Amino acid sequence: MAKHLELGQYGETLAVRYLAGKGLRICERNYRSGKGEIDIIARDGEWLVFIEVKTRTGTRYGLPREAVTAYKREVLRRTAQAYRTERDQTSPCRFDVVEILIRPDGTYNLEYLPAAF
Repeated sequence: MAKHLELGQYGETLAVRYLAGKGLRICERNYRSGKGEIDIIARDGEWLVFIEVKTRTGTRYGLPREAVTAYKREVLRRTAQAYRTERDQTSPCRFDVVEILIRPDGTYNLEYLPAAF
């Protein structure tokens, strides 16, 4: 479990660096409510962006993005609504996914999927 958490945290750190480099302003990491968790919340101009990061070391169980199932998308939507209500946010929002595949040599491939769902 600890290695899984470390991998996830490492992936989120890579994603934050990438997104900031693309001009997104990171507002929050690991937002939790009774509904679920959102890895990264950012601003992209007027947009409030809820970002799910999926990091894997292989594709045995499919691409990382495939882990963002219909159930996971619904949890993210509910959690985002809780955040918007709690923070009185009325900005338009979208849901992005960052997919990271880490190779055995430590290099990685990062794929950014804006407006993924």
